[in-house]
Amino acid sequence: MCAKLFSFTDIIDPMSAEEFFSSYWEKKPLHIPRSNTQFYKDILTLEHAQAAIAFGGLRYPAIQLSKSGGFLHPDVFCTDIHAGDIVFTGVPDIDRIQTEYRSGASISLPGFNRTWQPLRNLAAAVETYLDHAVHTNIYITPGNTAGFKPHYDAHEVFVLQISGRKHWKIYDAPIDLPHRTQQYQPQIHTTPATPLLELDMNPGDLLYMPRGFVHTTHTSDSASMHITLGVTVYTYVELFSTWLQSSKKEVDFRRALPPGFASRPELQQGMEEEFSRLVKALSQQLDSHQLISAFQQQVRSGYPGQCGFGKEFDLNAVVITPTTQVKAIPHNQYTYTEEGDNIVLKFDGKTLLMSRSAWFAVEKMCKHGSFKPLDLPAAYKEETKLALIRHLYQEGFLMLNQNCY
Repeated sequence: MCAKLFSFTDIIDPMSAEEFFSSYWEKKPLHIPRSNTQFYKDILTLEHAQAAIAFGGLRYPAIQLSKSGGFLHPDVFCTDIHAGDIVFTGVPDIDRIQTEYRSGASISLPGFNRTWQPLRNLAAAVETYLDHAVHTNIYITPGNTAGFKPHYDAHEVFVLQISGRKHWKIYDAPIDLPHRTQQYQPQIHTTPATPLLELDMNPGDLLYMPRGFVHTTHTSDSASMHITLGVTVYTYVELFSTWLQSSKKEVDFRRALPPGFASRPELQQGMEEEFSRLVKALSQQLDSHQLISAFQQQVRSGYPGQCGFGKEFDLNAVVITPTTQVKAIPHNQYTYTEEGDNIVLKFDGKTLLMSRSAWFAVEKMCKHGSFKPLDLPAAYKEETKLALIRHLYQEGFLMLNQNCY
């Protein structure tokens, strides 16, 4: 396969999504070995990571070091740089990092998708496909080095081996499908004596591990680098939590527990009866369809892993003034409807809600092929006209009329 890997189905190739979700997802680990060592070259290479560390402007915590099962304090490998009156903190000291790395420290680049577009595209595609939150990490470990001590992750793990070889030992899960709040605790969760699975990850391979499976790693005689796509899943816990939040709308749920409730045993029975009554009342009000639809909309409206990027940034911008020549988008590219005392304007996948007075001004704009803010009726204050026009320009409903410049 030699395509750009920007989809979920690409990374599990040649397995179908149907087989993956029916046989492996949240059930058991999956190792897909591949003979193509360049399978992931369009996402990231060792050379790309080296350049990012040396020249990419990464600052702590976007670059971290770990050794002997724990993370090193940033003071060990970072420094502060002064540029006039400005101080840049957490700047990697490459010499120190090289020294620690050669003595067995692993380098991790959490959130590398925020600075590396091919990985950003892949993470966004996986997140949109799964409807679960995706984060990324790059792990680079020198040869003949152990990784973290045995532990499990409370999120789904997809490992994309980029370079080198790493040996994995995977043990059975001490807790089935731990919630993201149920992190691994070595004093409680013991590692079985015998691994469930042992394997070598070579360049081009994929490893999937459901949350909860304990694992540990060790590199061969060469350095290893892999990408981890971590998928923090939404569970029915989150759905129930959303439902329980609605109880705050009812005054009975907002009442205080009886004074002395924690120390007076005679209050116990009354509290149990009242609690049962409130739960029953809340259950009777439950609208599952509305609850799930609202939760789905909340997820679709802002995927966590894509927050903060994905929009183009235009430096060639101008500030709208009273004499700036602007025009509305063509009539066939927008629609509007009445909704009570407001007007709903829809265009380019966006929805704007505005008052009728504002819509009256927008209608005037649309009737002009091209206009200046000062052309609008004098009934509107200049600052009001400019604020509305600048907002519509920012949203993309108005554009500069370049033919007038």
